[in-house]
Amino acid sequence: MKKFEYKLLTINVAHFKKDSFQLELDEKFQKWGSEGWELVKMEAINSSSVFLHGATTEKFFIIFKREKYEEV
Repeated sequence: MKKFEYKLLTINVAHFKKDSFQLELDEKFQKWGSEGWELVKMEAINSSSVFLHGATTEKFFIIFKREKYEEV
């Protein structure tokens, strides 16, 4: 039976305002992809207010997985 391991990230939206963050994130995603990590879910974490109509995205929750190989 296949077994998997998971990598969980939470990224605050404020990080996306930094000039270097997009490049840094791209480098990390490329590295993890080459290590066998597959992005399986990315979901916005929202907050809402009684005084505001709608919701505001504050963070993103990201899940990666890769197959876990048993050492012989």
